[in-house]
Amino acid sequence: MDVQENFDQQIVTLIAGAVPGKFKKTRITPETRLQAELGLDSLGVLSLVFRFEELFGIDLAKMNIKVNVSQLKTVGDIIDSSRKILEQARSQQYV
Repeated sequence: MDVQENFDQQIVTLIAGAVPGKFKKTRITPETRLQAELGLDSLGVLSLVFRFEELFGIDLAKMNIKVNVSQLKTVGDIIDSSRKILEQARSQQYV
């Protein structure tokens, strides 16, 4: 498994852990819609942001990064956004 696949899987696992019970059996793909298919509202997505910070040991506030949760509609959106944030954190030597 290459680094990109491993990263994507980490994010999918993070999302799967936040999915409410009645949506647990939903297959998660990059096209899966967060609210309609996984039951994650804006607070659920915000919770994912905090879990992301914990998982990767970064503080978005210190990095001066704002995450607009209303723009995150699919699992793919979260994966892409997470990758950009992590790349920025590495370039600024936060990780």
